[in-house]
Amino acid sequence: MIETLQALRFIFVLMIFMSHFTYQGICAFDAGGDCGVSFFFILSGFVLSLGYGSRIREGTFSYGRFMQRRLWKIYPLHLLCLLFFLVASRSDFDLTVLFNALLLQSWVPDPNYYFSCNSVSWFLSSLLFCYLVFPFACRRMSVWLTLVVFSACVLTYFVVPEEKVNAILYVYPLVRFVDFYIGMLLCRWFERGYRVPQAGWLECLLIVCLVTALAVYPWMDVKFRNAPLYWLVLIPLILVFAKGEGRVSAWLSTRPMQLLASLSMPFYMIHQMLTGILIRRLPKMPEVLMLFVCLLTILSVSWLIDRFFLRKMEKVA
Repeated sequence: MIETLQALRFIFVLMIFMSHFTYQGICAFDAGGDCGVSFFFILSGFVLSLGYGSRIREGTFSYGRFMQRRLWKIYPLHLLCLLFFLVASRSDFDLTVLFNALLLQSWVPDPNYYFSCNSVSWFLSSLLFCYLVFPFACRRMSVWLTLVVFSACVLTYFVVPEEKVNAILYVYPLVRFVDFYIGMLLCRWFERGYRVPQAGWLECLLIVCLVTALAVYPWMDVKFRNAPLYWLVLIPLILVFAKGEGRVSAWLSTRPMQLLASLSMPFYMIHQMLTGILIRRLPKMPEVLMLFVCLLTILSVSWLIDRFFLRKMEKVA
């Protein structure tokens, strides 16, 4: 993956962590979760298209090998975190656990299912669907397919009742595929070599635009703030940082940022469980101190998982 985009993964996973950090009735950064999730779906579509798009179009792509690699990338960590949840919470094995283990939970429009067990794993459930349909969507990508995807998206956003926003607009795989498809479209644009003007000042401008979008989040209609609010910022942001020509990109490419970037996936998968455990078990302390303790603990455990589990899984693969 392009180094600047790799480092952005940690920035956005940190935003998700902040959105889940609630201490003494205070949520530090509620808007960051919706923005981070949308970024990861778009980035996944972009990166997979960059890596496999030409092979799919040339007919040298192996669907079986592709899915094997995708499953090996997400499933061992998912099952490890699920096992930790079951042991830590002493939960019984029921239907919600089965759906979670099979990564089918996001298809059930019930929070007892899609936010079951290690609740953040709903993302993997929806992402797995994107993986499954990616080669077919890439092969058939056209103006007509794009019109169908976005027409269905607009219709869905207007007809879904407010009480189903989480179940359908935030979690449901068919809707989250729209973010993923946007990433695929961005890759087509990127591969065609369209010029991005003066990336240095544009990087700073896009950061300001992102902060502005986060700031207006509380006043947005609940239907449109989980993804559409951020599309107009994330689309140029990914394109500009993929070029990697500005000072911010130079900072993102430094070794410390790349190290943090490598911990993004385990950080995401464990952050909510560990934060909950630490807040319940540790004595009360100032919010900033608790935030620092949680962050340091999650980073440390993420490093251990990456060093002693994920790297061994990669060798086996």
